[in-house]
Amino acid sequence: MNIKRLVASSGIALALTGSMLTFAAPANAVIGCEDFHACLYYNSDYKGAMYKQEYDVPDYYNRYFSASLAGSNGDGLVVKNNAASVDNWDRLSRIRIYYNSNYNGSYAYQTIAANGKANLNSTMKNNNASGMFIDYGGNK
Repeated sequence: MNIKRLVASSGIALALTGSMLTFAAPANAVIGCEDFHACLYYNSDYKGAMYKQEYDVPDYYNRYFSASLAGSNGDGLVVKNNAASVDNWDRLSRIRIYYNSNYNGSYAYQTIAANGKANLNSTMKNNNASGMFIDYGGNK
């Protein structure tokens, strides 16, 4: 009788372990942009690795591109000074990408409309240091 219980409980444990593995996400899951995020892409035309931004980022230095549904070119590279295009999925706010850290636009910045997207212009392409969401009143 004890052997039957051991076999039965082992089978149940194995079945539960197998079902848990079925629901586990892979470590290198490919990502896509989501509502209320702005996505910065390594390549122009929203291609290559992506950085998904949900909040204001004063410095992109410690942020990294990840492989996306649009490709893996740039995967693992730092976002700062490496973005070429932006797709803004935030329906309520524009996103402003700044040339300098800490949202310093005294040199240059580029604003992407709510639900808009754009290749970064020749000044901003590969010169992105920070990004802030702003509403249409210009407020933070």
